[in-house]
Amino acid sequence: MRWRSGRGCRFGFDRVWGSVSILTQIMETPTTLEFLGPYSWHGAPDAPSVFTAPIASQPGIYLWTIALANGYATYYVGETGRSFARRMEEHFREHAACMYTLYEPEQFASGIKVKLWPGRFGEEKRSIAECVAQSVVFAPQIAATTQLFRFFLAPTTCDERTRQLAESGIADCLYNTPGMIGDFQDKGIRYHRRTATEQLIRFSIQSSSRLLGIPAEVLG
Repeated sequence: MRWRSGRGCRFGFDRVWGSVSILTQIMETPTTLEFLGPYSWHGAPDAPSVFTAPIASQPGIYLWTIALANGYATYYVGETGRSFARRMEEHFREHAACMYTLYEPEQFASGIKVKLWPGRFGEEKRSIAECVAQSVVFAPQIAATTQLFRFFLAPTTCDERTRQLAESGIADCLYNTPGMIGDFQDKGIRYHRRTATEQLIRFSIQSSSRLLGIPAEVLG
């Protein structure tokens, strides 16, 4: 995970930016991102293991979510130019070693974050040695959280910059969703947003599951 400062989500409304309308800078044909899943780390009846998924060898955009009664709440958005399997293995190693922020599992399953351990990122970051030591103390909570996560994968052959813009565009929409979805996002994650000289890119978001807080179209 990367850490950053916040910024707003942009949709397709007509807003004047400098002397040119934003709409004139948007690519006419959207790039489609179809999120497939859910998958899990360990393999579950409702979510096969991400490591054995048919698309595990492909690159793209991915979502960490938890299942709620009304859909899936995204906790983290990522992108990779390598395989999903390789990246999710790296994430699992960090998670298992208590390198990431750890929350109380029962509350987290309801979309409520009660912090148990800050991990090695952010303002409260701890050392690698401290994290590894705490991974033993928090082993039951790490195991429980491991079983909660559900992943959605959107394979794409886009270049790295396009993937980064899709990642940041989706993340901004989540950060700016009022209520539980916005609150569920960890603060300070660093995303590579569009610069003032870059063209806006439209992303059409598709999924057979309800991804809470993610609209049908996102601008990156």
